[in-house]
Amino acid sequence: MKLSGHLILPILIGALAGTLFSCHTEDVGSIYASYTNTMVRTFAFSSDINVLPNLPYRYFTIDLVEGRIFNPDSFPYGTDISALVPDITFSSPSSVEITVRDKSDTSKVLKTIDYLENDNDSIDFNNDVRMRVVASDGITAQNYQIEVRVHQVQADSLVWTTLGTHSLPTTLAAPLYQKTVSFRNKIYCFTADAENYNIGTAETPTTAWTTGTFTPCNDTMSIASITASADSLYALCGQPDDAGNMTLAVSSDGITWTARTDIKFSALIGMWENTLVGLTCTDGEYRHASYSEGAFAAGEPIEAAFPVSGYSAVVARQDTSYGTSQIYFFGGCTADSSFSSRIWAYDGEHWAAITDVGITGGTGAAITPREGALFFSYYQDEYDPAEDLFHRKVYYYIIGGRDATGPRNDLYYTNTIGGYWERAAQGTPLSLTSAGFTPRAFASVLVETETNATTISSEWRMLDVPDYFRAVRSENKTVPYIYVFGGYDRQNALLDEISRGVIRRFTF
Repeated sequence: MKLSGHLILPILIGALAGTLFSCHTEDVGSIYASYTNTMVRTFAFSSDINVLPNLPYRYFTIDLVEGRIFNPDSFPYGTDISALVPDITFSSPSSVEITVRDKSDTSKVLKTIDYLENDNDSIDFNNDVRMRVVASDGITAQNYQIEVRVHQVQADSLVWTTLGTHSLPTTLAAPLYQKTVSFRNKIYCFTADAENYNIGTAETPTTAWTTGTFTPCNDTMSIASITASADSLYALCGQPDDAGNMTLAVSSDGITWTARTDIKFSALIGMWENTLVGLTCTDGEYRHASYSEGAFAAGEPIEAAFPVSGYSAVVARQDTSYGTSQIYFFGGCTADSSFSSRIWAYDGEHWAAITDVGITGGTGAAITPREGALFFSYYQDEYDPAEDLFHRKVYYYIIGGRDATGPRNDLYYTNTIGGYWERAAQGTPLSLTSAGFTPRAFASVLVETETNATTISSEWRMLDVPDYFRAVRSENKTVPYIYVFGGYDRQNALLDEISRGVIRRFTF
């Protein structure tokens, strides 16, 4: 910096003197304009590993027209900016004065620095910092305001926005049941009350919904059982028989349903590739069951610990090591009415409990046995200090559900689905609060990738979420949003809402 501030000045003065004796008047004017320049060429900070890795390489914008210097990508939450040493280069100043004023009372000067003489002085950038650069002519000057932006909230926090009250896409005045699935590149939201059935469809959760009614097979349908494959929708319809089995119904559009009276399931779990898997009950014994290409098969009896109801949604995963596809679900209620805290996996042939989340044995944070939990794959960005980069990885989340105490809003996560789980403790970035996310059970969850240019329909009302960042992703950058539909609260009432969640870091 001192090379720029101290050595260039005599060089330019010498050049000016030579020019006065050898050049025409217009040439003198051209050099004079350069010689009086007040430009700030570069702005950075000296290295300080205790503040941030690679601090000297954090990008700053220099707005010469408005006289502003700032970092468009804010520093991480909690960064200490109280003693930073700026490293600035100029064209040819005669003086550079930095003034630090009290941010709450800018008439109060806390510190004044002659930067050309004391370029190693640290500055508290929590205050109002201004810089005056005077050109070599001693007259021409430019004032700059220097702002060091720091995120005011945890970048890794998971925040929720309710899109509106009574926002489930339905014509029913008081729906009692809800199930939402992704099917054929659309969102299908099914609702029902004691007698009527409704369907809402949309391209994405935030676009305009089309709603209508439909008539189920055999007069009744279990809305909670609705499951989507690549080309069909399945549900259980009619009244349960003495063993608790119901008839399988099939639809290609969610409106017209056909009953397969020869096929009986007691529960539908989900899809493994193109095969529908669930349970059937024969002679008082629950068995694994499947339906594929029109054929139904009842398999082996279930283990005593295998749930018979209350499953989470299934999560699909392709095992790249062995090339096999697997599905997983969490929790549920067993035949003896006990809640489960296990994750069960299916590989197309066998079911197995791959972990007891929270039970001793190195599986991590304890989670109470429960039913109706949200279970889905999402993402987190892991920081690599050596590269000063964030790498996005797939994580698995468990949120809420109902345990012996009622609906919960706790959150657990892992990047190894059969391994160590962590609980987001209260006050940590991923923790949930009742103010932000109502405790619930048996909600539907979808993860939709959007851009900041995504248009939200005028039918939806976005509530205020405080303190979003000034620097956000450009319109062509994708952001994964979590959409939670409905669910039952502590009074066992259906929440007539859609909640929208996102990790803040993904939005900037």
